[in-house]
Amino acid sequence: MSVVTFYTLECVEQEDWNGADDIYITINGVRAYSTSIEKGDKRHIDKSFPFSGDVATVRMYESDRLDDDDLLGEQIPLLGEGEMKFREDGAHYTLSYKLS
Repeated sequence: MSVVTFYTLECVEQEDWNGADDIYITINGVRAYSTSIEKGDKRHIDKSFPFSGDVATVRMYESDRLDDDDLLGEQIPLLGEGEMKFREDGAHYTLSYKLS
């Protein structure tokens, strides 16, 4: 079993133009983390998430109550430490991680 650890989530540009983004992150389709965040905010997550298989597909969404949730991007983290960028739908987020 592999483990991905999320360290920080930084919002460079949020998707919603009014109010905070309601972000959630999935790993291989399973919801792993959620938060409310605005432009310029940085969240310290420091949590590990085990997953099955050799590859972790990480997706970030912005939750919408009246419409379908917005996919902000999809990344496959590489072994070791790094950053994933999510820049779809006008948003810009950076998620630091470690994959072991």
